[in-house]
Amino acid sequence: MSNYCIYLKVPTYLDQWLRHDFWNPLTARVEFERGSNTHAILSRFLRKEPAGYVRPDTAGLLPVEVPTFKGMNPDQHNYLVFEGQKALVSAIKRNFKALLDKELSVFYSQDVVITDIIYAFMAKHGIDNTERNWETIRQMFKRLRDKSLKLQR
Repeated sequence: MSNYCIYLKVPTYLDQWLRHDFWNPLTARVEFERGSNTHAILSRFLRKEPAGYVRPDTAGLLPVEVPTFKGMNPDQHNYLVFEGQKALVSAIKRNFKALLDKELSVFYSQDVVITDIIYAFMAKHGIDNTERNWETIRQMFKRLRDKSLKLQR
């Protein structure tokens, strides 16, 4: 385990989900599992800080552990290039959609009130009960459901 973090700007619902499901209270940061797609992205795109790099203000950003990789000293390799940040956020979004699909796909062909299902999912994963969060997740659920039902035809 290293003492370094990278800082990400992610949508509010993702920030809350990551802080709920992947947060390590001892280190006060998100820590991804070894072998996960997010871990693989970090191993591929972490670099040495460029000369003259000035660390930006991290207030309001999500701290993510810089893991220790074989052959990569985190004291030196603790900078994630912009494209790596984009890839990491993209992978996080895909993981969230996969979780949503896994947990709620049973309701795709059921006659249930989507409102209650989405709010229950949000509560289970530590996502604040706001209209914006609900609407974002509802749209994801609807797209996943529509895609699934289309494939079944």
